[in-house]
Amino acid sequence: MISRRTLLKGLGVCIALPTLESSLERAAHAAAPLKKRFIGCFFGSGAPMPDGNNGDWGYSGQLGGALKPIADAGLKGNVSVLRGYRAVANFDVHWAGTAAFLSSSPVGTTSASNPSADPNYQKCAKTLDQYIADTAPNARIRSLHVGYNQVPNWDAAHDKTGSINYVNSIAWRDDTTPISNILSPMQLYTRVFGSGDNVSNQQAAYLIKRRQSILDGVLDQYKRHKARLAASDKQRLEAYAASIREVEGELANAALATNCQKPPAETAGESYVRNFRTMHKIIVAAMQCDLTRAATIMYNDGIGPNQPTSTVAGEQHDSAHNNWSRLIRINQIQVGLWADLLTRMKAAGLLSETVVLLGSNMSDGRSHSPANIPLLVASENVSGELKLGQEIYGVDAAKVSDKNQCRNLADLHLDLLKLYGVQKTKFGAGAYASSGKASGILT
Repeated sequence: MISRRTLLKGLGVCIALPTLESSLERAAHAAAPLKKRFIGCFFGSGAPMPDGNNGDWGYSGQLGGALKPIADAGLKGNVSVLRGYRAVANFDVHWAGTAAFLSSSPVGTTSASNPSADPNYQKCAKTLDQYIADTAPNARIRSLHVGYNQVPNWDAAHDKTGSINYVNSIAWRDDTTPISNILSPMQLYTRVFGSGDNVSNQQAAYLIKRRQSILDGVLDQYKRHKARLAASDKQRLEAYAASIREVEGELANAALATNCQKPPAETAGESYVRNFRTMHKIIVAAMQCDLTRAATIMYNDGIGPNQPTSTVAGEQHDSAHNNWSRLIRINQIQVGLWADLLTRMKAAGLLSETVVLLGSNMSDGRSHSPANIPLLVASENVSGELKLGQEIYGVDAAKVSDKNQCRNLADLHLDLLKLYGVQKTKFGAGAYASSGKASGILT
């Protein structure tokens, strides 16, 4: 059963999660997919990468290495470190490398003169998580997306050339519809579980029908004004309407009732870590109850003009440019959060049917290098399908710092889709499309 508050809050959440359904591509399925679930995780502004001077994107090095929390959690055997892959960088890599992290497709840009009139102003491509969400079309929640903050603007030069949504979203429903993140653990909790004061299923159905009539009224107004709207305004309004339809469908399914154990919130530690640990619990519970099969987590946005934790006296973006010792400590906190997620997935018996990815939009933040981005893949094998517990080089070790020699992420994405029975012959676009060569992650 669901409550009136759940319905109202659910409709509020959907406004922040545009989910346009146009051009939905249904995935084909192999006979016996080995994986069911996917979580794509991201942090912005890069990390110190192994070269002649340091080795901190590993298990040893300065301060013990950025990946030390994985070893401390006993998860090293579940994680492979991928080296020699590059981020999309057809625009500033903060922007393009974030938006295209799960699609490996160039972002659309335009001139500073009236960008809203250009339909390519906000353009990337459907992401890996959404293809995996397609494999469960009847899931009560299509996918979940969470983050830490949302950048409202940056500067005129960037904001008029590339959409600010590029640094705020790694999930895209289609090539013009980024999916916004839920930033509050309470909002995520309400989205998944609702609140405690229940109404009957009949009352829930009645309330949903009433809200449907409200939506119809909004759409009537839209139809009357459609001819006068700019292309970008049409896209936004259509995405808004589609998102309401989707959440209404989720609420209607929730009226069928499900007996899921609702996890308690974290109460210890500072808010950044506490909030993500709580959201980890909710995502794991939602997957354990088979409410959803796809999720993304942004531990910070693509620019990173924030101080995620008071234990490190500096912003992530500034540290990436100016203070790598400080950045390693921030990386350790975020890798520690990722290890917390893996630990919970493993304890819930879900890791064997899930691939969990962690990466960034660049490597060396001082030079904005898209080459050799920090990249981790985690899972448990069902029948020896993945190479885990090792380093995997996409190119010769001597070439990992050369962006022209590095492999495209699309090769990895295409191989991962095979585990879900999704039959695609290519992935990504333009200079960042898949090469047809194996990524090295599959056995």
